[in-house]
Amino acid sequence: MKIEKTNLPKGEVEFKIVIDEKEFESYHSKGLDLVKNNVEIDGFRKGNASEEAIVKKYGDMVILEEMANLALRDAYIKAIDEHKIVPVTDPKVTITKLAKGNPLELTMVVPVMPEVKLPAYKKLAKEARGEDEKIEVTDKDIQDVLEELRKGRAIEHDHSHHDHDGHDHDHDHSHENATLPELNDEFAKSFGENFKSLEDLKLKVGENLKLEKEQKAREKRRAAIMEKLVAETTIDMPEAIIEGELNSMLAQMRADITRFGGTWEEYLTHSKKTEDEIKTDWRKDAEKRAMSQLILHKIAEAEKLTATDEEIEVELVRLLASVQDADENRAKSYLYQALTNEKVLKFLEQSS
Repeated sequence: MKIEKTNLPKGEVEFKIVIDEKEFESYHSKGLDLVKNNVEIDGFRKGNASEEAIVKKYGDMVILEEMANLALRDAYIKAIDEHKIVPVTDPKVTITKLAKGNPLELTMVVPVMPEVKLPAYKKLAKEARGEDEKIEVTDKDIQDVLEELRKGRAIEHDHSHHDHDGHDHDHDHSHENATLPELNDEFAKSFGENFKSLEDLKLKVGENLKLEKEQKAREKRRAAIMEKLVAETTIDMPEAIIEGELNSMLAQMRADITRFGGTWEEYLTHSKKTEDEIKTDWRKDAEKRAMSQLILHKIAEAEKLTATDEEIEVELVRLLASVQDADENRAKSYLYQALTNEKVLKFLEQSS
């Protein structure tokens, strides 16, 4: 088997493969068995037809094609093993020569995991995240939330009265018609036994606001870091990776729409776009997301920051408890990636 490798642009590799006639012939009996099990010929029980009868009815090519399928699988494994490449998706295979008593010739184009040349990521992360902003929760912030809670607990006055024919008069049920409860210990207690006084409620509201603000600040910081790293990294991105990212974005969107009781068709009609147009709109974003993932993966390797089996196990228990019919292996690989990303992002936030 002769294998010739050429690097193509867009992160693809081409293999030209020649399998000489003797090696190709070694697939004959296996290929013939596969054909026997798939054809029906009068006078033979299924799987028992003779080669002569098969060739007479269907020609040589049916057997040669099965032999070629078997040979190209082996050739693919050998090519990626010999040249140490990591394929992203299945190869595109073109058979250039297939004839009885001849060598088999084919080409395979394989999208491969692209090379990521990392920039000075620690320095860039430090620049991108800027100065740590001070997170403060003011009395006004707390007061605003308490007002919202009061409105939520407002007691509506029933001003509506019925006509004799049973129709309701249209009445404005805005807060003008409502009595807002007083902000006192009683009000606080109505939120559960953890709140003995209004002070308790204020403390809790303050804590939640602080967490919320911290979360927002963290997301902003991380987005700025990733934006900078993506801008400073060049990756020869295979089409297949972008396509894969686009498909997972679409799948996510579909799932969200279904969860809220809509259908994908309705969404397309409403947005006046075809699926292909949506993909075109999202393409830049998909490329950024794919790049971000590759960069995080590469930094995780460089800094030896990966999720441990124990960490995955803990989260897996939680995930399987909250998601019905979750596939355990898929959940594991999802958690491995999510937890590893989290470690890398924390590392970048703290790098000096």
